[in-house]
Amino acid sequence: MKVPPLRITSLKNDQVKDLVRLRHRRNRDQASVTIIEEPFVIRQALRANYPLRAVYFCPEQVADQDRELLDDLLDLCEAPHAERPSAVELAPQVMDRVSYREKSEGILIVAPQVKTDLESLSLRNESAQPALLVVLEGVEKPGNLGAALRVADGAGADGVVICGDGTDLFNPNVLRASRGSFFSVPSVTAESEAVVEYLHQKGIRLVAASPIADHHWDEVDLTIPVAIVLGAEHHGLSPELISRCDLTVGIPMRGTGDSLNVATSAAILLYEAVRQRRGQIHVATNGPAI
Repeated sequence: MKVPPLRITSLKNDQVKDLVRLRHRRNRDQASVTIIEEPFVIRQALRANYPLRAVYFCPEQVADQDRELLDDLLDLCEAPHAERPSAVELAPQVMDRVSYREKSEGILIVAPQVKTDLESLSLRNESAQPALLVVLEGVEKPGNLGAALRVADGAGADGVVICGDGTDLFNPNVLRASRGSFFSVPSVTAESEAVVEYLHQKGIRLVAASPIADHHWDEVDLTIPVAIVLGAEHHGLSPELISRCDLTVGIPMRGTGDSLNVATSAAILLYEAVRQRRGQIHVATNGPAI
């Protein structure tokens, strides 16, 4: 016989207060958790078998098309294993209070921050499909980081390596902006120096995007094992990191702007690698600078 989940109706409940605190990164990091809230993204987490810690739901706010998702989550909470998540029903006013997003869709998941290291990356080494990585330095905006993860997933990259200050990989808006690619693309956070040493040790060429570049973006050979290295729009890559890269490439700006969104730059360079690899096109690296 199923035990009905706990129902919380008071805004003064301790669990409610704890959930509200999770809006702030410091509290999420201290608890080593993140929040998953959009139904589409929750489905992607389930498909990837990402561990869940707690399922909070408000039946009155769940749309008809998401009822099956809620049933699947509640079944998971009843599964006979030690790591099953807990289930808590919230009254509408309580769900509105704890929701990370402006408008609740009736389901909120608290999940652990599953962290990996560089050595855990699974890199391809076949001649037909050499390693393809993205390195992001100092990308602070969750929307940009999430979009870059989505691009990396679409291009079939082996992983995304994040370095520099200010980046919050487990920000709930990163998960949302990635459209769930957060759960399918291996993502690692590491110090810049460790990243460079690891990639060079693996024989992976570091190709940095920069406004002042040695080559055009489509003039370099991306059919070899390569990591596309990108910085935030405002400051670009740090001099320390760019000096350790093997070469620099530039994307021409024909208008009045001085840079592209980091996810857009990632898309251009990653899909150029996909294009070259599809036909194994070898491009010379002695083209004119931009």
